[in-house]
Amino acid sequence: MPKTIYVNNSILPKDKKFTFLTGDVVAGVASIGVQSTIGFHSLSTSSGQIVLIGELGQERSEILRTEKDTAPTGTGIGLEDILRFDHPQDTKIYIIDWNRFEVQHAVTVSGTKTTLMAYPEYLQADQLESIYRDTTKTSGYYFIRFNETIGSTNSDFSDAIPYGGFADNTVHAVKQRALEQLNEKYDDELITDEYLNRCLWEARREYHQAPGKRPFRRRYNYDIGNALTGSFRIELPLWVEKPWTAENIYGVRIGTEANMEHYGKKEWDFDWRNIPRSYLDHAYTRGTSTSIWLANGRDFSGSPTIQVEGMNIGCTRITGSQNSFTITSHGSYPSASAGSDAYENVSWGLPNKFTVFAEPDGSAYIYFNRPIDTAYINQNIYLDAYMGILARDSDADELDEPNPDIYTPYLKYKIKNKKANGTIPLTDPDYLEWLKRKQEALNNEYLGVDINFVPDLPNEFPS
Repeated sequence: MPKTIYVNNSILPKDKKFTFLTGDVVAGVASIGVQSTIGFHSLSTSSGQIVLIGELGQERSEILRTEKDTAPTGTGIGLEDILRFDHPQDTKIYIIDWNRFEVQHAVTVSGTKTTLMAYPEYLQADQLESIYRDTTKTSGYYFIRFNETIGSTNSDFSDAIPYGGFADNTVHAVKQRALEQLNEKYDDELITDEYLNRCLWEARREYHQAPGKRPFRRRYNYDIGNALTGSFRIELPLWVEKPWTAENIYGVRIGTEANMEHYGKKEWDFDWRNIPRSYLDHAYTRGTSTSIWLANGRDFSGSPTIQVEGMNIGCTRITGSQNSFTITSHGSYPSASAGSDAYENVSWGLPNKFTVFAEPDGSAYIYFNRPIDTAYINQNIYLDAYMGILARDSDADELDEPNPDIYTPYLKYKIKNKKANGTIPLTDPDYLEWLKRKQEALNNEYLGVDINFVPDLPNEFPS
């Protein structure tokens, strides 16, 4: 069965420089007069450019190349291609990046792409979408990219387009249902793809931030990394809601051990009193290294035993240096990597408490009350936490809400309101339908939910 691929042309003139014709021009000529030649290049900086004459989707609009051998003079622009249509004075002229498109295919999303076309096809300026029909494939994924015939360069590939179409819970499908129910289409002015994306995420945030927590956004037993000897923290995944606090963390544990207890930053500071800490600026090799270099050794004593990756390395500070120490006795293991955490006066063990806070650079971490002992090396560190709304990556993104159709009336209302210049009241039937569906979804989250209390007791009981 033939598959029709649609290429969105509306993004071509978006945020591009433009000017206007100074007078009428007729088909067949190879030059035009424009109000400004700023932005048009001569051969010394480029071999010509691609221009869109007119607006996309208009019947007589066309895409041409400027002359590659002659620089613009005054207000005149030479063309490599002759005009196919007449154009009146004040017609808009855009400088755009591409004039062709190409469709490729792969069996899987990450599979090897193969071209379906002998040559890229020229874009249709009189259409908001260019069309390609494939009769060779029956499954897999399509990918689209733009091409230009001046430097023979290509754009990045589009997101994967499934042969069978986008699933009902994808971003694309949700937006498409709203458009179809209103008998509307995307345009390059009011109802843009970007506008509907913003509206959809606006509705998702409203639902997400309603009182309570959405059960489908609770993640359990998520592996966030492996235990490293001597490590006192691990980075918190970005998907956690409000990752700079422990508000949305239900549990942290190493391997099959019990969940750690959460406690506050002030209590954590108390546990780490009189324990200087830094990390190795350079790798350590037993018997070869003569010095230890720390990223910041100011808090360490003059003759510290530096503890790193389960080793105790005797040192004395190099005179006049804040961060370098001469080794007086080596550790028990062959080496330690650059970046490894280093301490003085610390006790290794199994962390049983944690806190969460963000570093000045913005990264948030789970901090343990003690460094991890070598007995737990390479064990998984598991996290139970509440997930926030991930940023949109593509139209193929799948929404995690149990019923993404709740957003259709909201998008319909936003489309109508945008076209009516913000005059549609909140009593509009589609807006009221959105409120109804959202509340029903919130109510359904807790139907039939039993609450059980499980005592936290050790596995062994006294005889």
